[in-house]
Amino acid sequence: MKGCDEMPISDAIKTVSEPANKLLVPLASAAGSTLQDIWDLVFGSFGSYVEKKRIVRARDLENFRASLLDKVSAIPEERLCEPPLSIVGPALEASKYYFEEPDLREMFAKLIAASMDSEKAPAIHPSFTEIIRHLSPLDAQNLTYFTGPASFKQILPLGEYRVKALSDKSYKVVQTNLFLSNPKEQSLTRQAVSIANLARLGLAETTFERYLIDKSLYEPFEQTKEYRDILDYCSREEDQTPTMKKGEVFLTPMGEAFCAICISGEVGQVVG
Repeated sequence: MKGCDEMPISDAIKTVSEPANKLLVPLASAAGSTLQDIWDLVFGSFGSYVEKKRIVRARDLENFRASLLDKVSAIPEERLCEPPLSIVGPALEASKYYFEEPDLREMFAKLIAASMDSEKAPAIHPSFTEIIRHLSPLDAQNLTYFTGPASFKQILPLGEYRVKALSDKSYKVVQTNLFLSNPKEQSLTRQAVSIANLARLGLAETTFERYLIDKSLYEPFEQTKEYRDILDYCSREEDQTPTMKKGEVFLTPMGEAFCAICISGEVGQVVG
């Protein structure tokens, strides 16, 4: 004898699962929506950032190309020559990482163009590409202050802050390689690092064994906040007195040759 109508197992499962599905779907949908919201919050701007970088890079690449073409087109036809692969190859390869730095990008453009000029190519040293790669935008900027229409042998004032003991005349260096000839950068620390790097690369030489005759060139060194702080410190110490050691910084022969190719583009000022 049959009892109540029996429900097939499959239907029973369906009956039980449908309410569960109806319950879970909104939860899953809400969780998915929440996860999407979090994703957009954290990474949403990343896509636009990448796109902006692509646009900026494309623009900088076009600027680099235009600058290079202008420089090559300015070379007299009789001086055009096939560039040495050892120069133009590494220069082009390295330049793609410096498109965003106008000063360095311009250096690469001048170097590559010079390699196609029979008058300038002999003055190019293979290390020039590597030198540019190790320059900061501030280094490149500072190099321009050593160049001029008259001569590359321009000597610029350099300073060093010292605190000297009155008792035994000993001293300690507080800050060195102080460079104030570039008004665009006021940080003494950044400038000191830049000068040290130019010296490390063999482009510049520093000395405190001699100094420039015009003493007025060193007056700005005694007007900085850093020097006033040293004055204040020494005023509270019985045995301490501040001194500003005068020095000078100038381009080495390598620095002159590098600037002739990559800064001014006027080789004749060095080799002439």
